[in-house]
Amino acid sequence: RLPILDALAYRVDKNIQEIEAGLSSGDEVARLDFVRYAIEPVFEHIQSFSPSVSEKIKGYRAALDPSRGTIYRKRKDFEEAITRINDTIAFYLDKEEEKAQSYFPHYFEKLKTDGVDHTIYIGASMVEAGRFDPLYVRNLRLWQLMVMCGVASRTEQLKGDLKVPLEATHLILVQDTPLSIRFRQDERRFDVDGAYDIRHEIIKKRIDKATIKRRSERLTQPGKIAIVYSHRREALEYQEYIDYLQASGCLENELENLELEDLPGVHGLKALRVTVDTRASALEQHVSPEKVREVVRAMPHVAN
Repeated sequence: RLPILDALAYRVDKNIQEIEAGLSSGDEVARLDFVRYAIEPVFEHIQSFSPSVSEKIKGYRAALDPSRGTIYRKRKDFEEAITRINDTIAFYLDKEEEKAQSYFPHYFEKLKTDGVDHTIYIGASMVEAGRFDPLYVRNLRLWQLMVMCGVASRTEQLKGDLKVPLEATHLILVQDTPLSIRFRQDERRFDVDGAYDIRHEIIKKRIDKATIKRRSERLTQPGKIAIVYSHRREALEYQEYIDYLQASGCLENELENLELEDLPGVHGLKALRVTVDTRASALEQHVSPEKVREVVRAMPHVAN
């Protein structure tokens, strides 16, 4: 019975209590360092104290991930769940994007991090003949909203198969004014060009943390699609699409009109929020080039 081991046991219990209360930035590294530099060095000596101590230390070492030197089961399950969600969304987007190119040639950019972000650029300056009509923008917006319904349905179905049942949220940012963009040869990608247009990029980076005005609630919620806009005409246009998709059974009937709390450098944003009917069968028949064209042409064009 060594007092130093009692002190070490106290530190172990204290770390456990702090972890159970919640993890903050840097805690993961701090706990790992504690185990590595305060606990593990003691094992070499105390494993000779008794056969039961030796067996427990062997069990601990057997549980370590050989490539990382740490117990990695829960973290691995979490990362595998994120990877599977991202791969499912990315595959579905790529498949639907092939259809969308038949509407009008456009640039589609996809990025996978802790989720899947995509950006669509479309305009006369991006096609050789310069033939363009705003109808194609409306067409792609309706297609995008339809596809987001499909994404929400697929991530909901996937949840039961994951070791860590993660929730997915879905967000669309509307950009209704023309942007100046240029192709960066060094990075092989399009980028926004011009001081005013940079505001669009700032909003993109910050809106996923947006909260509803005078409420602590986050805008993005599982099973719902949030559509962030700046101008009333954008809201009117998307209300047409939402009305159609509600009638089609892809979206539930409730529609929320929300004001957002100001973000650093971003003021006056508003949002529409709708709940997805996650039964995927209601959507499949609609996401086709012919169906989307037909629906857009039939709309009353209130927004114009």
